[in-house]
Amino acid sequence: MDTSEPIANPPDERRLIAPIWHTVVLVVAMLAYGALQLRRHTLHGALLPHHRLLTVYGVTILFELLLVVYVWLLGLRSTHTKLRDVIGGKWARVTDVLRDIGVAIVFWMIVWFFLIVLNLALGQNKAGLEAMKALAPRNGAEFIAWVALSITAGFCEELMFRGYLQKQLFAITGRLWLAVALQALVFGSTHFYEGWKGAVAVTVYGALFGVLAVMRKSLRPGMIQHAGEDALTGVILGLLLKRKII
Repeated sequence: MDTSEPIANPPDERRLIAPIWHTVVLVVAMLAYGALQLRRHTLHGALLPHHRLLTVYGVTILFELLLVVYVWLLGLRSTHTKLRDVIGGKWARVTDVLRDIGVAIVFWMIVWFFLIVLNLALGQNKAGLEAMKALAPRNGAEFIAWVALSITAGFCEELMFRGYLQKQLFAITGRLWLAVALQALVFGSTHFYEGWKGAVAVTVYGALFGVLAVMRKSLRPGMIQHAGEDALTGVILGLLLKRKII
């Protein structure tokens, strides 16, 4: 009789990591939130400081954390999938952390190259700039909240889109390139409040993150770059607005 223990499935194997209904609900929730953001910007334009701090930064952080809890409790646990399997990679030594930071910096330069090319091809995105100016922090409390929001977005969005959703779509379609493309389209469609040019740019941005996740078999470099870029962009824009340079 064979008494050997069964071999565990590798975390990147093509298999569903949650029920399909769970993924449908998550995508609908993301699209609905994106539509709400679009409506808010269309109706209200620039936001007052207390609106940014509470009903924008605070609500967004809470919403993204709730989605992660939803993914974990009602999705991953049903298939005995662990969060670390979805995230991938390992930080056993300081060199592991430094390596992923280095990958994130190189990836940052690649992202900016593609975004510059897109800007030249599509033209200046005035709607996206106005949306960012409305969201950018203006005072000390907002700067702190913005950095907290950026870190939350870096972790949660990479986990949900390039981790959970991309793996689910690969399991459903059987085509990795299609999974990368579809998760990027969903990601971009949640950013229509930045205008259609902004949505296109974010879709390309999401696809690049998807490719990085596949190449590195880890979300860690993408999380670092995502959080860093969001934080730095918002802080710089906020300081320029505060000093009335733009």
